[in-house]
Amino acid sequence: MSLPTGRRAAPALGVAEDDDRPRRSDARQRRSALLTAVGELIAERGTEFPLAEAAERAGISTATAYRNFSDTGSAVDAYFADLMGDLLEAFDGLPVGDDPLGDIRVLCHEWVAQATRWGAAAVHMRSPRGLLARRNMEDPFIGALYDRLARLVETAVTRGRLPQQDIRFAVLMWVTIFDERVVIDLTTTLGWSERTAADHLTEALLRTFGVPPTVIPAAIYG
Repeated sequence: MSLPTGRRAAPALGVAEDDDRPRRSDARQRRSALLTAVGELIAERGTEFPLAEAAERAGISTATAYRNFSDTGSAVDAYFADLMGDLLEAFDGLPVGDDPLGDIRVLCHEWVAQATRWGAAAVHMRSPRGLLARRNMEDPFIGALYDRLARLVETAVTRGRLPQQDIRFAVLMWVTIFDERVVIDLTTTLGWSERTAADHLTEALLRTFGVPPTVIPAAIYG
């Protein structure tokens, strides 16, 4: 409740709320820097490294690192959760057009753009279980990713832009084709641009979906 003067009451323990905001912002920045360092170390040599090393790379104290995470494993889990959250948020922010194939193309390009940034780290955090098995086990990220991809495929089928097909197989192939290892191989090993990699992978996906060869060029470049 506001005071009669229009100023907000100070929070408990005599700490002014406005005074606490810079500290919260600093804490978020330190956590972000720590997770960036964690991602770099995962990309370089996997998930086996001391949390203190990530702290040193991030330019923060070991004590601060342990205030954020109990051990390296929890920091790795947090990095992966943020990464997956960012991916889903990026997908949700994509525009929806009139052509379902165009929407699929836009998402494919965003996926490649995202994977070029974190793919080298993500390959070290892969589950031994398959996509559909993890969905059946109610993995929250896999369920959310599956739903977004399935919705696009189902829309394209309903509007006659894709032939009737098993949606589960279609989504499984989508995730397989856009495996981050494939993206890294194309952009790093072959030196392709993100655009070239995305175009080729999108073409492979549309062929898998059964799009006629005469339609594919327009679906990719239209």
